[in-house]
Amino acid sequence: MNIGILGNGQLGQMLAASISDLSDIQVSLYDLRAHSDATLQTFIASVDLISYETENIPAAIVSQLESCADKLFPGLDALKTFQNRLLEKNALRAAGITTAEFAAVNSLDDLKAAITTLGLPIVLKTTTEGYDGKGQYVLRSAADAEPAWASIGNRELIAEAFVPFTRETSVIASRDRDGNLVIWPMTENVHHDGILRYSLYPAADVSDAKTEQAQQYIRQLADSLDYVGTLTLELFDTDTGLVANEVAPRVHNSGHWSIEGAATSQFRNHMLAVAGKPLGSTHSRYPAVAMLNVISDEAPTEAATGLTNAFVHSYGKEARPARKLGHVTVVANSTTERDNIITQLAGLMPAGVWQH
Repeated sequence: MNIGILGNGQLGQMLAASISDLSDIQVSLYDLRAHSDATLQTFIASVDLISYETENIPAAIVSQLESCADKLFPGLDALKTFQNRLLEKNALRAAGITTAEFAAVNSLDDLKAAITTLGLPIVLKTTTEGYDGKGQYVLRSAADAEPAWASIGNRELIAEAFVPFTRETSVIASRDRDGNLVIWPMTENVHHDGILRYSLYPAADVSDAKTEQAQQYIRQLADSLDYVGTLTLELFDTDTGLVANEVAPRVHNSGHWSIEGAATSQFRNHMLAVAGKPLGSTHSRYPAVAMLNVISDEAPTEAATGLTNAFVHSYGKEARPARKLGHVTVVANSTTERDNIITQLAGLMPAGVWQH
């Protein structure tokens, strides 16, 4: 069996590596940056099944996937839905999941109307392509409308009411073709300048009710789209419950800890689901785990290399500001031990990053 992955970045490479021990599955990666219609059709014809490392696939490629929709996992409905934040919000609501109030914005007048309807502050986002804080603008007064529209307007946008959250979390699950679902423990996620810096397991002081809510949410969402593969739901933790923020129809940065930290990684279960094989256990192998993104320079990588309970993953990228160069997973016997190690490494990161 040959599984083709659209995308050959770090996620595609980690997907391939996750099942390198399975002799009955071969993996081929397709370079989206070197795309042509001819190369894509050759690639489609050469593989038995197709998946993708990112939802940010150009429309020209998505249209060509219609011809092979029966071997694409996750399916076209999921891909098209989660490529667009407006469609995504509507899908979350349809699945019975709480989101921020939102409004479609296609003009400056729409934006001014959204301010009146949603109140302030609001977060204005492009409906497609934005990630790691890109394509976003926070409006704190009515006077921000025109500069916000000038900055990211003249395209389809979504305005979201601000959610007063205490922290950001995520829940990740894999669902197979028969509807069986396995869920990893929730993580607490620490961001800085719109980029994920740390994911922590266990998320501190998560109530049983919120754990159950997160698991029910991701089950409802996956079932509503007959989803196959790994799915990520980012959540705001609020005083009144969890509020869905964004969805990734794929393996996710906040789940990288699962490579060493869980019995089965998010990558392996994704590939097993696509291949039609049974899913593996998602329980944590350690009492505490942290994933630290290496951003802009390799200093944390060099510091972590000498630690016996740290695992370094380098993506082989040239260093530049705000670029993810790799990640480090720290495993520990307690949250105190975990946090002490992360505090050591945090001294090499920008001020304010470590806020746990």
